[in-house]
Amino acid sequence: MAKNFGKSKIAVLAIGLVCALAFLLNHLATGANTSDLGNENNLSTSKQVKEIEGYKNWAKVNSVPQLMPERVAAACYMWMSPKGVIVDGESNPHRDKYFTVYVNVIGRKAMLTRKHPIFPVDSVIVKEKLTAKDSQTPELLTVMIKQKKGFNPASGDWEYMVVDGTGTKLEGRGNLQNCHACHIANQKTDYIFRTYLPDAVASKLK
Repeated sequence: MAKNFGKSKIAVLAIGLVCALAFLLNHLATGANTSDLGNENNLSTSKQVKEIEGYKNWAKVNSVPQLMPERVAAACYMWMSPKGVIVDGESNPHRDKYFTVYVNVIGRKAMLTRKHPIFPVDSVIVKEKLTAKDSQTPELLTVMIKQKKGFNPASGDWEYMVVDGTGTKLEGRGNLQNCHACHIANQKTDYIFRTYLPDAVASKLK
């Protein structure tokens, strides 16, 4: 099972992860892409966003940063823009990017032990987008926060959030459509892409 799980994990993960990351580019270009962004007074610009405070001390799901394949990374960006992107060129916004995933203590059991997880309310997942495998400071953070039932039924009541690499500037949050469009396909795993799980962990899911 672990072997089969591993074969598809890179391609499937990248589609979901990149859709979340692609929101930032679209937001900068169009001004907004969310149903719940709010106004500028709601954006944090100094202290670390409270929902992800101390995330570096949470469970690190993939201990080694994983490279995001260019051709899969481009797929979501092409969905955003009718003109698409040159897959192997400089216009690919995710070219040669790496990522590392963290989960808080509330969501740890569902993430690391359940084949068909149901994440508890207040579970938080943080994905760091890195410019290099040995980067110490992420370029961008994409976050998923499990809210109470009814918050966002079409996407498992997850709230999506995009934060700058320092974790202090909130770029957008709510029902971000780019994120929602990719994650909605994963109902059996509570709308979470877990293809980044190490084989040793994936093989023991129950």
